[in-house]
Amino acid sequence: MSIKVLVAAKAFPPVVGGVESYSEFIARAYKRAGLTPVVLTAFGGRVGWHERDYPEGRIRVLNVGMGPQPIVFLKMLMASASLRLTQDFDFLHATTWRAALTILPVRKRIPFVLTVHGQEVLNYPSFLRRPMIWALVAADLVVTVSHVSMEAAQSALFGARPKGVWQVNFNGLSYLDEAATFVRTPADPSRIRITSFARLAARKNIEGCLYALARLKAEGIDNFHYTIGGTGPLKAKIELLIEELELGNLVTMIGYVKEEDIPDLYRETDVFLHPQTASVTGRDLEGFGLAIADSISFGAAAVVGKDGGPRDFVAHGERGLVVDGNDTSNIADALRSLLMDTYLLERLSSNGRDWCLNNLSWDRHVTQLLSSLPFKEYSQAMKEEEVDKIGPQC
Repeated sequence: MSIKVLVAAKAFPPVVGGVESYSEFIARAYKRAGLTPVVLTAFGGRVGWHERDYPEGRIRVLNVGMGPQPIVFLKMLMASASLRLTQDFDFLHATTWRAALTILPVRKRIPFVLTVHGQEVLNYPSFLRRPMIWALVAADLVVTVSHVSMEAAQSALFGARPKGVWQVNFNGLSYLDEAATFVRTPADPSRIRITSFARLAARKNIEGCLYALARLKAEGIDNFHYTIGGTGPLKAKIELLIEELELGNLVTMIGYVKEEDIPDLYRETDVFLHPQTASVTGRDLEGFGLAIADSISFGAAAVVGKDGGPRDFVAHGERGLVVDGNDTSNIADALRSLLMDTYLLERLSSNGRDWCLNNLSWDRHVTQLLSSLPFKEYSQAMKEEEVDKIGPQC
């Protein structure tokens, strides 16, 4: 029995971003599971149907094109209505609540899945509050990618009572095969390789990293090199700060990293530094932290902030170190312990890597999702013919 799913996504690769990557990973995992995913989305380039070839097989993607948000919304709404008239789908999956609004009006009583990442249910125009609540309440299954995302989604209900199942379902890894086959060598105590790879924005706290490293340098601890990957609004400010703190010989900014080069960046990392913070209002936070999980899967010892989803998989002192990102001394203490104690670094590296490789995968994500869907007419057939192909849950 072939199950067909319509995946509605606000954007899709080649657009770069966490939610965009999630949408592609989910579509590919559905394909591996034996389902037939069809993606409805918007990105720059040719409007219409695209055939995307992946190792799992070909996936059809319908692009409505870019433009002002209201126009894109209307185009996706019209496209979803056309798809529902011309094709039979067994369930719908919106990878954000805004994308859900383009398919809910043409749902026609089939199961509907909604994924919540975190920030999107905390930041929205006030006039969209009721539509957001409608999407959350209407979903047969709400998937949140961390416990922090679950808390955010529950707060976004504003007292409304949802009808469906709500579950925490961790993201998978971006480079599972590459990470699993990578043979990591122990860190060189004379030159520990520290990496941050993120959008250069306030929440990622690169400035806090630099102040912490400057403090260590002042103590005479300089057995490290810090690589900063990524671009963003704070790029110029960070460059000036590196100069002001006289860290030029210990820090390299490499800018945008091509997709094909990201695994090598992780392979060359001993410590992944990501002491993210949340805004004062709590509306700007890290929902999961895919780059953190990816780096750990290659063997990096992670230093992460206490705010947001990463604390779900970075157990302090066991699989990494969790710090207060707003406290420079706390970040410096964590880094000092790793730079001065390579045994600790290797232990955290090994434990974190083993846990991520054994517990984080998109196939597991889809297995958990499918097993919770209300397929009343054919749930048994799904379990026997589709879910078993994915393998057991971790």
